[in-house]
Amino acid sequence: MRVDGQEVEPAGTILDAVLALGISLPHLCKDDNLPAIGACRTCLVEADGRVVAACHTPAAGVEEVLTASERAVRLRRAVLRLTARMHGPRPDVEGGPRSAELWAAYGEHGLEQPAYPRRARDTFDTSSPFFHFDEQACILCGRCVAACQGLQHIGAIGIAGTGTHARVTPGAGVAFAASICTACGSCVAACPTHALRPAPSSRDGVRFERATEG
Repeated sequence: MRVDGQEVEPAGTILDAVLALGISLPHLCKDDNLPAIGACRTCLVEADGRVVAACHTPAAGVEEVLTASERAVRLRRAVLRLTARMHGPRPDVEGGPRSAELWAAYGEHGLEQPAYPRRARDTFDTSSPFFHFDEQACILCGRCVAACQGLQHIGAIGIAGTGTHARVTPGAGVAFAASICTACGSCVAACPTHALRPAPSSRDGVRFERATEG
């Protein structure tokens, strides 16, 4: 198989082949340690003339992959613009170890993150002494849920609701400190934004807030 003109063994998925060649391709919902979720569609490429999600498409049988074609880049940029509408402006706080992925994807596709208004459904949970959860920054990629359930088999976090009402939560009206969360840190390590981030070493009190929905 050829990816952008480079030959590579067609093993695993197209995304595996692309990353094996050191080619940068956004994959905001795909954790390196977990199976593909296929939720974000930021890894779109052209494979033998078809636009496919690289994380979900087997490499076997594919001859030619283009990651930087005009069509692939245009579609990924459109997906990233929609992603940008899900969260607020770039924060002045540090995120987890993978939190730079979102901003790198924007930069690679010539997008500047606009300062959209905060969402009405907005939770800021600092009840855990180990990490904070800022719902405004969440893009519902599902990586935290997959890490909690697939790696740790705890199931302390999930996505409740559908459509515009979907949200990541440890339970209805429940703070992380009051849930079955063991503070293992897998969700923080997987998050590609600053939605889940390590707690600072010192802080003023603990709070669990939810804005009133209009």
